[in-house]
Amino acid sequence: MIASVIRIGAALAAAGLLAACGGPGAPLGPPSAKDILSKPLHANLKDAHFLVAGKFVSPSPGGVAVDVKGDGALVYKSPGAGRFKFETMVAGQKVSYQDISINGIDYTFVVPGNGKWTKTAGSGLGPDSFTGASDFKYVGEENLPNGKAWHAKANDKDGNQFDGWIRESDGYPLKYEITQQGNALVLSFDKYNTGETIAAPPATQVQG
Repeated sequence: MIASVIRIGAALAAAGLLAACGGPGAPLGPPSAKDILSKPLHANLKDAHFLVAGKFVSPSPGGVAVDVKGDGALVYKSPGAGRFKFETMVAGQKVSYQDISINGIDYTFVVPGNGKWTKTAGSGLGPDSFTGASDFKYVGEENLPNGKAWHAKANDKDGNQFDGWIRESDGYPLKYEITQQGNALVLSFDKYNTGETIAAPPATQVQG
């Protein structure tokens, strides 16, 4: 289950090109799905906080479904960074997972575990995590509690589907939903530009 969550946790943002404007008198339709999902990278956005909720099923035979809850943040100013944490209960035992990604380096911390962060090179949990996304599709407009949003979907570079709801007024992300092998994770954004900073864990607490 942890390996699945790691892959899903990396799926948070998409990169692409800004939408081109139509010619004089051209009707203004929605941007393309690729442009919609790239808008947070080009918006006046320094950082964004989100709440995490989802349900995962362990891959073992007769796997048990568990609910996960947590929070995280993305920092859009260079260098982009991300953090993510969730907790759940498995067989009466509390399980937590944390990920910090900075400059393409992932630091993960799992409880129960050995009390150390694991350092690996990877795609990272950051605002540009979806540079390899494909199969973009525009779904439509939807009214969410925090504003009117464009809804678009795509597949990440591992082939897993994700949906994004991007606010029309400013290009800020309102919600992402990631699905993988029947598991689902929803990231609901609730705060922006609060001065969020993300730092790597102390070297003495890192292995790998």
